[in-house]
Amino acid sequence: MGGQQPASYVVSPALDGDPAVIFVPGLGGRTRFVDGWNAPGREPVIRRADWSEPMRVPPVEERGTALASLVAHSGATEVVLVGHSMGGLVCLEAARHLGHRLRGLVVMCQYPPHRTPLSPLAELPDRALAEEIEAPPHIMDTVALPEYARRWRSEYRLLNRYLESDPRPVLNAPVIAVGARDDASSWNTGILHDWSEYTTEWLSVHMVDGGHQIVEDLPSETIREWAGKVRG
Repeated sequence: MGGQQPASYVVSPALDGDPAVIFVPGLGGRTRFVDGWNAPGREPVIRRADWSEPMRVPPVEERGTALASLVAHSGATEVVLVGHSMGGLVCLEAARHLGHRLRGLVVMCQYPPHRTPLSPLAELPDRALAEEIEAPPHIMDTVALPEYARRWRSEYRLLNRYLESDPRPVLNAPVIAVGARDDASSWNTGILHDWSEYTTEWLSVHMVDGGHQIVEDLPSETIREWAGKVRG
């Protein structure tokens, strides 16, 4: 349709010229829990990035470019990106475009691209796929499950395509890689240390108890501590 804005991220609260911490979700895009991190008086505010067209599934690189463009146009000059799972790869792609605006990157529950195996989940039936990714009950039991499953399959196929390419941005900013002990995507600290290949600055690896969705249970103080560490 004429005049329609291209799909992009919507960051809430909106970006301004102040330092910003932006959380980018992984598959499924759940971000509502971020609002609970921002009780009155807690600084800095942690912003959540939501894709503006949830059922459209763009490549990882396109999402990263869109987020970087949004940050650049906002005037924000001190940005920490926090990504969970595939959102960590989106942050990596956004970071390659941000230059001096980027102060640091926090990646949770995600191995570096060259150490992430291709995913077989795109081939699972709808309900099995929903169970595998720990979809919320209201999605598991809705008649819209096939449409959600279509989206998830598309995201996994795009993720695999990204992993098969040569995503080797090297950032001039520190990186914190966070693994969860019960998460197949991040339990191995040796693999997490390979995030060092993506930065000319320092890397710090942290392990927490829990599984892949541990991000939804982490205290906001922990997120702010990591963001403050990379910001310096």
